[in-house]
Amino acid sequence: MSTYAGHRALPHTADTRIEAWAPTTGECIAQAVLGTVESFLDLRGAAATGALDLHIEPGEPKDQLVAALEEVIYLMDTTGQIPIKVLTVQQANHLILRLIMADLTTVPQTGAVPKAVTLHQLTCEHHVSQWACRVTLDV
Repeated sequence: MSTYAGHRALPHTADTRIEAWAPTTGECIAQAVLGTVESFLDLRGAAATGALDLHIEPGEPKDQLVAALEEVIYLMDTTGQIPIKVLTVQQANHLILRLIMADLTTVPQTGAVPKAVTLHQLTCEHHVSQWACRVTLDV
């Protein structure tokens, strides 16, 4: 892991596991959101259809991570929209994720669709100069 922001899928036997890292908690959560979406969709060439601000309540970073991912899965299921880009806006202790959305039906599916966030082996921790999180998604 380095000091820049990023994400990757990790090997897992039955579910999907995502690791993300960034200098701030908000950016780390944004990377986890992108990693989640990219775990089952090919976002190259995806066209934005709008934007949505996702307000994350103040709390423990793990709780904020779970709340963000659960909301993205809910939006996908109920609106057919998925984030193709995620920007962070920090207002005092309130995190806002600005989701640049696309129509799910226009993006090629490459893997199993996440159904829920599991709490098993969930981490979101600060290490030296950056945040890192790992999350398992039930598919």
